[in-house]
Amino acid sequence: MVITAARILYRTIASSSTSPVSNKVRKEVRIDRPRDVLHMDPVALAPQILDEDEQIVEGSTEPQALPHKHPMVKVDPRTNRIAHRELKIRVWSEGRPDNHHQGKTVTWSMAPLFVPPGDEGQPALDPVFRGSWVHAVAEQRDRFTAPDELTAVGFTRLSQEHATTTVDATGHTAIRINLPPVAFNAARINVKPEGAAAGVDVIDVEVPGIIVIDPGHGGTANEDGSSANNATSHTSGVLEKQLTLEFGLRTSRALRTLSTNENRNLRIHLTRPDDENKPGTDRANVARDNGADILLSIHFNGANGIARGTETLVRPRRDNVNFAEDTALAERVNDATYGAILADDAGARNRGVKSERQLAVLSDPQLGNTALYHPLRAALLEVEFIDHEDVDKILSITDVYEQVRQDICDAIAAALLEDLRRNQ
Repeated sequence: MVITAARILYRTIASSSTSPVSNKVRKEVRIDRPRDVLHMDPVALAPQILDEDEQIVEGSTEPQALPHKHPMVKVDPRTNRIAHRELKIRVWSEGRPDNHHQGKTVTWSMAPLFVPPGDEGQPALDPVFRGSWVHAVAEQRDRFTAPDELTAVGFTRLSQEHATTTVDATGHTAIRINLPPVAFNAARINVKPEGAAAGVDVIDVEVPGIIVIDPGHGGTANEDGSSANNATSHTSGVLEKQLTLEFGLRTSRALRTLSTNENRNLRIHLTRPDDENKPGTDRANVARDNGADILLSIHFNGANGIARGTETLVRPRRDNVNFAEDTALAERVNDATYGAILADDAGARNRGVKSERQLAVLSDPQLGNTALYHPLRAALLEVEFIDHEDVDKILSITDVYEQVRQDICDAIAAALLEDLRRNQ
């Protein structure tokens, strides 16, 4: 990165002479570039980024040019309550040795990048930071702290908002960047060199949105808070556990497509990728341990072959510190699912959001939510009653209604992404 003012090229007259032909003065111009054109280039990031399968993402430690948003990480999210990334930059001048700026300080600051969704037809809102640093572990409540993996010298805290570091003998310096761990919270990092009138924007960072999809049931044995299977479809005989996995996988793929199309940092985890059963508390723990913003458990209803409709469940208010946020999530998902079914079946019904059952997968202690800190929203979607003949035709795993099922999962994915944008 080059300081803008230093990009100016200086023109000097090298010599002049009179042409013997035209009798005009001829001037030769030399273009000089100052020796001290200052560069501040991002050269490394830490730690490495891992995908949902715990595999290293190739190139994840290599900074990219603005406005690419580099994902931050959550380490031990239940206790640390912060997202971070470390950054190393090289400070150098053309024609100077690597240690030319050794001992000089740089001042670090950041500006918010997340623009809250506004009402249609209204002016765009100003960028804001999401969440608060006050919930973080005490030593990481500042926006900038000393790095752990990358080498830095001379770190000095100026305030919660600013810090300085010192350029080392190789021309490098580094910092740790901290942001509240709320989905899509993003910042542009600025570095001001000692003696400079203005700083330089060097990199953008963003907290990824993290969603856990829980395909209900599974396996052959009942577990605490999770039976192997409940409902069975009307005619086709497809089991609920098969449909939940099918819809869970489809919704995950739809979310990844949205992430790519909208250039969002999004991470999706499944509580079960195949035919296995897990206790309800273990399913909730997957969301807690991955620092998720949302857990959506997917199920299908069964009753008497007559009942129909889409409904979504949240824990009752009396033991749910996230009741309002959970309800907002449930309403978005429920309405989106109902709307997608209604587009193909006039018999669809919207049974709304319900909060009578204390489901283990939605338990605050297992989700890691407390009265003072409750970042994880959770709901359980009952897509439809699969023991109804008309529903069985739409939702059974056959090629005829492939697009219908995809439309439903696309709608669920879009509702989840909207909840990430809207929730603060």
